[in-house]
Amino acid sequence: MMRSLYSGITGLKNFQVAMDVVGNNISNVNTVGFKASRVNFETMLAQTIKAGRSPQENVGGTNPMQIGLGSQVSSIDKIMTQGSFQNTGVKTDLAIQGDGFFIVSDGNSYYYTRAGAFTLDSNGNLIQTSTGYKVQGWTAVQDPDTGERYIDTNKPIGDLVISAGMTMPAKKTSNVRFEGNLNSKVGPGSFVITLTDENGIDHDVRVWFEKTQNDLGTDPFGSSQRYTMKIDIDNDGTADVNGYMVFNEFGRVEEAGIYAESQVVTATTDGSVSGSTSLPDGSYQAIVMDSSGNVIYNDTTNVSGGSFTINDSDITAGNDYTVMLFPPTPTSSTITSLPIANGAELVVPTSGEPRFYESDNPTNFVQVDYSSPRYTTAVQVYDSLGNAYTVYYEFIRLGNTTIGSESFKNAWIWRAYTDSGEPVSLIDEDSNGGYVAGLIDFDESGRPVQYRGLDSSYNLSSKEMRTIQFDTGQKGDGKVTITADFSNITQFSGDSTLNIPWQDGNPMGVLESFAINEQGEIIGTFSNGLTDVLGQIALAVFNNPSGLSEVGNSLYAMSANSGVPKIGAPGNGGRGVLIPGALEMSNVDLAEEFTKMIVAQRGFQANARVITTADQILNELVNIKR
Repeated sequence: MMRSLYSGITGLKNFQVAMDVVGNNISNVNTVGFKASRVNFETMLAQTIKAGRSPQENVGGTNPMQIGLGSQVSSIDKIMTQGSFQNTGVKTDLAIQGDGFFIVSDGNSYYYTRAGAFTLDSNGNLIQTSTGYKVQGWTAVQDPDTGERYIDTNKPIGDLVISAGMTMPAKKTSNVRFEGNLNSKVGPGSFVITLTDENGIDHDVRVWFEKTQNDLGTDPFGSSQRYTMKIDIDNDGTADVNGYMVFNEFGRVEEAGIYAESQVVTATTDGSVSGSTSLPDGSYQAIVMDSSGNVIYNDTTNVSGGSFTINDSDITAGNDYTVMLFPPTPTSSTITSLPIANGAELVVPTSGEPRFYESDNPTNFVQVDYSSPRYTTAVQVYDSLGNAYTVYYEFIRLGNTTIGSESFKNAWIWRAYTDSGEPVSLIDEDSNGGYVAGLIDFDESGRPVQYRGLDSSYNLSSKEMRTIQFDTGQKGDGKVTITADFSNITQFSGDSTLNIPWQDGNPMGVLESFAINEQGEIIGTFSNGLTDVLGQIALAVFNNPSGLSEVGNSLYAMSANSGVPKIGAPGNGGRGVLIPGALEMSNVDLAEEFTKMIVAQRGFQANARVITTADQILNELVNIKR
């Protein structure tokens, strides 16, 4: 019999297998997550007619003579390339972009699939819709103390359950974070007023305001704010005279005065006048006026042993002179007008509009530009039972100030209180209390540099102070202790925008919805407006994914040549990321499959023709003998 008959038979068998594979690919062109297969052929045995011969002497070598005996199927390979994505909008539909397989379980074995059409069953299990097999991953573990959920991917995988009615426990607020700006340009503004004396000479007088420890009073957060008034009568940049001014919440003056000790002294000798005073020894600004109100001396003088002497050529023995000494610290007596020179006198407002004016020319005035130094922001915090409290943080700008022996360029004080009236204590880093205010100092670039506490005597603490505490026992809980993060506050000249965008407490919440992100995390949204992680879907990768065994229902099982599954979270370890609300389509290319179909058809026809031709040859051979 002719060998070609049997070769043709092997070709028919092989192309029949090829058509089977092509038919399976085309039938699954719309199967979610399907991976196409391909057929590879190889030669079968070959009959050697003559062996090859090596070159000898003057004769060259010859090749072996062999006749092949047909072909056979060498392999049927899975093509594990990425399929296209189809957007479904179903939140439990998932596609894998990259390598990896979802893991599902029937309770006994694990199976692997690229088909991510999942849903929830009546028990809240995340399952594969076609088989009911449970999707595997890690369920979030809840910390019994804080209530926070976290995922440990080092633990074994298991079923993922998303139950309706899941709750997020209440959590006590322990930290708040401040962000935004405190306006550095608040409080009374500085100004310069020009006074003209009787000789037509102009005198520039500069006035500005500072907060000192003496200005804090019994309630540094009161509606009225007291400031130390600094007056530079010769505009040399140094204050010559000090006073005070109290502004109400609307920027109107309630009280004001210039610190001065005034007395009438009779000169006993020409060219000098002497007197006694209760002021301590030191150098003081002094003004001497004659009985007609003319300023004959405006300069400094020294006090020593309770006495002073002022020398000036305009002083005449036997005449009375008014001597005013201006101490730098508060005294029991004040004046409300300041003579600068003859015919040049500054009047200080003591009520109403903060308007400074020239005594003999009221049309020459300057009104202090005042904006409230107070700023308040609020945050809602919670106790451990989820009861809500509104805490107000109130800030008052001190600016350039001295407290005790320490000076600050840009200081603010702050306190806290609740809307429901719970007493709020301020405590330092060592949990010590007794403070009436906190102090924040900003550097010249507008950034906070230190946080201190002020006790009832306005002594500064050496410890950092950023924490408040109040008792919520009336609502069934204990103390709430909250530490503030002030590091993100700025102090620039601009609108105050300070706010508290974050605090770490929350009331109880009930699960309302969930979504799955690219890392496979199942994020739940609760009725309290917060989100929390409920679980994470696991993916498996294999060294040889083409070696997996198909078991139907778009599932694969591990085989001897696939390698063991390497299980982990999406997005790391070579695993792809998830695309929520989408499915991976089949990677079958119809154009390619139809081409393979044509090749298989023509190959089958050609092999059939080989058998027909061989049969005709045999028929001729039989008919040789008639």
